[in-house]
Amino acid sequence: MKHFIIAGLLLCTVSMAHATRIEWGKTTIIDKPVYDNLYIAGSEVIINAPVHGDLILTGGTVTINDTVSNDILVAGGTLNFNGFVGGDIRCAGGKLNILKEVTGDVVAAGGTIVIGKNITIGSLIGAGGDITINGTVNGMVRTASGRLLLNGNVMKDMDCRGGQLTINGTVHGQAVLAATDEVLIGNAAAFDNGVRYWAPGKKVDFKQAVKGGQAIFDPSLRMNRNHWYYLGFSSIVGLFWYVGMVLVLIMIVQYLFGSTMKKAGQTAYDKMMKSLGYGVLFWIGVPIAAVLACVTVIGVPIGLILLFSYVILALLATTITSVVAANWLNNRSATNWRYWQMVFTALGIFIVFKILTFTPFFGWLVLALLVSIAFGSILLNVNWRRPKTVREPGQLHTSTSGI
Repeated sequence: MKHFIIAGLLLCTVSMAHATRIEWGKTTIIDKPVYDNLYIAGSEVIINAPVHGDLILTGGTVTINDTVSNDILVAGGTLNFNGFVGGDIRCAGGKLNILKEVTGDVVAAGGTIVIGKNITIGSLIGAGGDITINGTVNGMVRTASGRLLLNGNVMKDMDCRGGQLTINGTVHGQAVLAATDEVLIGNAAAFDNGVRYWAPGKKVDFKQAVKGGQAIFDPSLRMNRNHWYYLGFSSIVGLFWYVGMVLVLIMIVQYLFGSTMKKAGQTAYDKMMKSLGYGVLFWIGVPIAAVLACVTVIGVPIGLILLFSYVILALLATTITSVVAANWLNNRSATNWRYWQMVFTALGIFIVFKILTFTPFFGWLVLALLVSIAFGSILLNVNWRRPKTVREPGQLHTSTSGI
């Protein structure tokens, strides 16, 4: 098992060769130029000064008001891009507003995605509830959405599939349109190299929009309302979102429980079999205890709390195990890793664990053992003793024994 974890590290550890700056807090405001790569985590993040490196961040509301010279990787609730971006954007969020030029490509997943008017971006790959393109896309466009509105220009090919597609702009390359509801063609629409399409019911009226080539109804593009075949594409963007959320969870666990995770990593090495035993007892014993608690009326609230906590921990089991494994590796190394080294190493290990589960039975068995060891090592580092009250003349104070 130890060799497996080390192999995972060699395959997946992210290089930290470039200088970095790390910021975190409830509200984080950058108001001075940053000449390194910038990593930020916070409830609200505001960038009011140029960043001359990569920008990687997560936050509830993110507003970028100044230039970012290189790439941006961001996950959050509301994302506002009001500054020039010299590289690519990879983002996932509830609402995404791109309102300034992006030299590179944009890969975005969100409830609402808006490309502002009078701006240009590279290519666009997007998945969301509503996608609106008011500016110019210099590359190709590929989207999967509930609704799409094109008011701007697409300089190369376009492949858009979703519920309702409204085209009121220009597509200079070849176009592919497929909708489960309808395809609407506005008066300002123009297709310079023909279009293949599918929509339910009667054929689409393209008016005078097709300037070159033909508008061809293609039955092979047919989409089932209950099972869109383009969801295979959406799952790629979904994977991007999934990995981003795992990264956020790892950041939170390592930040809030770093000391405990470090001790657990050491315990997993020093007392592996004992940790395994405690872990197995935890995963078997907690649901039994919850059921027994629910037998009596008084114990029902306790039983429900136990079951709820058990489900949450089961969902986070692989993430927590990855953090413990990263701390195990850190304890074995000759250097003391920084926070972001720990986070990205844990993410790499998490990916290895997920790949491991593709192996029938054996992969799941190994992962179950590793999860049990990780949780057992955490339990061994929890202080289960109650504080002792020690009374001395003239004062009363409490001392705590244990780890």
